[in-house]
Amino acid sequence: MNKQHWPLLLGAVGWFSAIYWLAERGTFISPDKPPVAVGLAFTTPILLFLVTQRIWPGWRARVASVSPVLLISMNGWRFIGLGFLMANIEGLLPRGFAWPAGLGDITMALTAPWMTARVAADDRFRFTTVFLLWNLFGIADFLDAVLLGTLYNTGLMQRLPLVLIPCFFVPLLFIAHITLLEQRKRGLTCELLSA
Repeated sequence: MNKQHWPLLLGAVGWFSAIYWLAERGTFISPDKPPVAVGLAFTTPILLFLVTQRIWPGWRARVASVSPVLLISMNGWRFIGLGFLMANIEGLLPRGFAWPAGLGDITMALTAPWMTARVAADDRFRFTTVFLLWNLFGIADFLDAVLLGTLYNTGLMQRLPLVLIPCFFVPLLFIAHITLLEQRKRGLTCELLSA
């Protein structure tokens, strides 16, 4: 990590702190209503990221300079999906949410080391269809988990510590996938222009 990445790290720490502070005050708990606050905490940072990427080229360049190996390896935390399966077995999370979200996360966590190793060994691997599909699956899994979490309105996912998953970690990795796809697009464009 170099100096230009410090603002990204500080921004992530501030974002995490804000979500934790809000969660500690019960902001995300909505027992008999749709979890609107959780939905806003998921979508707002992603939308802000996309808008900032469009209007601020310096920010886009800073984000795009983050190592793809780091961004891919961040998916290793998705072994948290095992916790969803265990919570379902214990009757704490509904099956319709826990199994699709859990298995998708486990799939991403299992494949992240292989993807990381492939990109570290050969950066051109990022331009393959396999890499593209892996990122699209990762994004689709998040969208599926958020949709199912909203439909099932699981109270457990609205309280600390689990609320940090949909309100911080999922949007953070969603942004990582968007960044990886942007890096891929830029790399392909550079290759076409140099050919």
